[in-house]
Amino acid sequence: MTIENKIVLITGASSGIGRELARQLAGKNNQLILIARRRQRLEELLTELPAPDAQRQHLIYRCDVSDQHQVKSSCDDLIDKKLVPQVLLLNAGVGSSYNINHMDLNAFKATFDVNFWGVLYFIDYFYPYFRDRNMPSMIAATASLAGYRGMPGSAPYSSGKAALINLMESLYIDLYKSDIQITTISPGFVQSEMTDENEFYMPFFLSTDKAVRRIVRGLEKGKAEIHFPYRLSIAAKLSRLLPHRWYAKLMYNKR
Repeated sequence: MTIENKIVLITGASSGIGRELARQLAGKNNQLILIARRRQRLEELLTELPAPDAQRQHLIYRCDVSDQHQVKSSCDDLIDKKLVPQVLLLNAGVGSSYNINHMDLNAFKATFDVNFWGVLYFIDYFYPYFRDRNMPSMIAATASLAGYRGMPGSAPYSSGKAALINLMESLYIDLYKSDIQITTISPGFVQSEMTDENEFYMPFFLSTDKAVRRIVRGLEKGKAEIHFPYRLSIAAKLSRLLPHRWYAKLMYNKR
C-alpha cells in the first residue's frame, strides 16, 4: 500500500517522529489529520506543509489521546466531515526515567494512558469503518525496542510498550486475511524531545529524518514489524533468549 493521495491520521504530530511523518507524507499528496496536545505547535507545522490540492486541506485537532472523550469528539468531527482515514499512524507517546525506590503508580497510569490506551481508543473507533468499507487500510503504532524486555529504570515505559507490541501482534493475527494492514514500529534511540532528556549513552542514535524514512519505506512494503537500527534491534531480539538471571546481570545499573 503506497501512502500517496490518502487521508492519513497522525497522533503525536507536534514533535519528533510524528512531526517528521507529517512533513514527509505531506510531500506525497496526502491529506493529513494532525493530532497532538499542543495546538500552537500544530499550527506552526501546518504553515510548513504543502496542501494536497485546493479542494483538500490538512486538519489539526488539539486532543489528549489519553482522554477517551477527547478522542471520540475529534473522531466524531471527522466522521461528520466524511473524512474517514485510510491510514492511522498512532505515534503519540511519553516516557521518563523511573526509580523503584520512589514507587509512583501515577507514573504507570499516565504512561499506559498515552502509550497503550491512546492507541487503542483510535483503533476501537475506526476499526468498524475499516472493516465495512472493504478497501485497503493501514493501522500502525509506534512501540519501542524497549518493549522487547524489561529495561533498567524504565518500568512504566517498557511495560507499556510491551503491552502495545502484544496488542498489535494479536490484531495482526486476527486480521491476517483482511484488507487491513497492521504494523508495529519499534525504533531504538531517535532524535526527539524525549531522547533530549536522556543523560545516558544511546547506541546507534538516529536522526528523526532517517528514522522516518525507514518507517515510511517499511509501511509501504507492508511489513508487520519495522524495527531499527538493525544491529540494536537484533541484539534486543536475541536478548529474549537469555535466562532472566543472565539478562539482569548484563543490564543491572546501566542507567
